[in-house]
Amino acid sequence: MIVSIINTKGGVGKTTIAIHVATLFARGGPTLLIDSDLQASAASWAAWRRETQYSPSPVTVCLIGKAVFNEGRTLSTNYQYTVVDAGGRDSHAFRSALLLADVGIVPIGASSLDTSALTDALTVVDEAKDFNPKVRVKALMNRIDTRTKDTGELQAFLEEHHIPVFNARVCERVAYRRSVNQGCIVHEFGKDPAATAEINSLMHEIDSLKKELAYED
Repeated sequence: MIVSIINTKGGVGKTTIAIHVATLFARGGPTLLIDSDLQASAASWAAWRRETQYSPSPVTVCLIGKAVFNEGRTLSTNYQYTVVDAGGRDSHAFRSALLLADVGIVPIGASSLDTSALTDALTVVDEAKDFNPKVRVKALMNRIDTRTKDTGELQAFLEEHHIPVFNARVCERVAYRRSVNQGCIVHEFGKDPAATAEINSLMHEIDSLKKELAYED
């Protein structure tokens, strides 16, 4: 199964989602994490993780541009799971991540800038489906502040535009930032059960998509 974390906008939390999904996948089988962002944040996290006692870890590689598809397609055959952390703009890497994926996750925050970028991203998704019609793409409400009314407005936007969305929501929590900085995930950080529950909920939905795709095959 190949999951790509995508958005044409930076700063929406793609890397945090990617490393959590990849690490939890690694608990179930061999997992490849492809970092296609020029900032290489996922690769930096993987380097920090190698200096800790945490395990298992996804095998992490950096691929840029069209290599995300060309090389990633070959490399992924050696793994049960592959996760792609795509860069935050419309690029060859972004489009390659879509062509490679079974599931696309589009993290989106509750701001007008994020919703504007989502429209652009979904335009690219529609184009990619001409070449990869099996890909399932859903928005993920991420870095949500439940104290504001912005969450409800974002939900209304997604419903109005008939955008598929995960039921799971990931809130803005210190635990995500601190765990990533320590080369781990919130499950290992162990100080915020709510954060752990959010990621578990997302993983449950990804597993359901996996079963749907297997049934269709």
